[in-house]
Amino acid sequence: MAASILIHPGETDLWRILTQIESIDPSISGGIESIVHGRSAAPRGTPIPPLFSAGYEEIHEIEPGLCAHITDALIDQDWRVTATGADYSVRLRIAFAGEAGYTARESQVSDESARCAFMIRPPGEPVTATFRGGTAYRYCSLSMTQDFLRKRLELADDELPATLLSGWSRRETVMGHFPVSKASLTHASRLFNLRLSRGWHKVAVRTLALDLLRLLMSDWQGARPQARMSLRITPPERARLLKVRELIDADPAAPVTLAALCAQARMNRNKLHFGFKQQFGVSIHEYQTELRMQAAWKLLETTELPIGEIAEATGYEEPTNFTAAFKKHFAVLPRQVRRVSTKRASVFYPAPRRRSP
Repeated sequence: MAASILIHPGETDLWRILTQIESIDPSISGGIESIVHGRSAAPRGTPIPPLFSAGYEEIHEIEPGLCAHITDALIDQDWRVTATGADYSVRLRIAFAGEAGYTARESQVSDESARCAFMIRPPGEPVTATFRGGTAYRYCSLSMTQDFLRKRLELADDELPATLLSGWSRRETVMGHFPVSKASLTHASRLFNLRLSRGWHKVAVRTLALDLLRLLMSDWQGARPQARMSLRITPPERARLLKVRELIDADPAAPVTLAALCAQARMNRNKLHFGFKQQFGVSIHEYQTELRMQAAWKLLETTELPIGEIAEATGYEEPTNFTAAFKKHFAVLPRQVRRVSTKRASVFYPAPRRRSP
């Protein structure tokens, strides 16, 4: 029987649910590599705070190789998830509220209600999805494998969009959007308004999802070239982006410029900037800042180094710039972290008493 998963507000056993989703969703079937919730990484098995305070998320296995997400929820904090797919796959997403976080060439791909965002991926390719805290997300998405379209549905090449076929044949990661028809929008909106018993609800979702897939593929094929927008990342470019990330990982405190990274990676400015953000969910500057801030927090908690020295050790020449960046990142001042860690240490490591003369 096809699996269905419902995530409620306040759900705390999220790793168990995510493991279930990995087994049915082609977009993460290769496994979740990392989760960052708020400003902290959440290794597999560790508790994750509830992702939303109101609304719901449904995940349905329509058929093996085809999964539907229906989300109508208010996200509490920033969070992002990096995952890989085990097969050639494509994800189609219509958003009525909230952005998918995709970028393409010089501008953002905005999830407007008259567009469908797409993501084409080869096996083993990690992609990061980013969600912003305090944002209401209302979207539906369909994730499917190449085998589902070609073998299970027996679709011929001329029945599939050329962008999809070329992306798979070149092992490229391709992201973008295309306009959708009124019929597609109507079908997508119906997924949010089902009021049926559990059994009939699953039947209705399956029926609507399959018909929505047919409509979206038709919209995609029929879209004029000038109405499409996409960013292509080739296998060599993916390897270069990974090298850039490894370079920053090795020494987060080292100053980097986009121009120097472009020369080292042999990529133009737009491809490096937008490609890095698309692959890893954050810009190069944001990624480096996160690493610096995590290192600074650890030094504040575990050492007695002056804040000025911690600033210098994490790449900030001016302590005032470090303090401002730290406050912006964590919403607390460095001295507040130091004060709390000092109090905690005094509890576990009391100062020795002076001996009487």
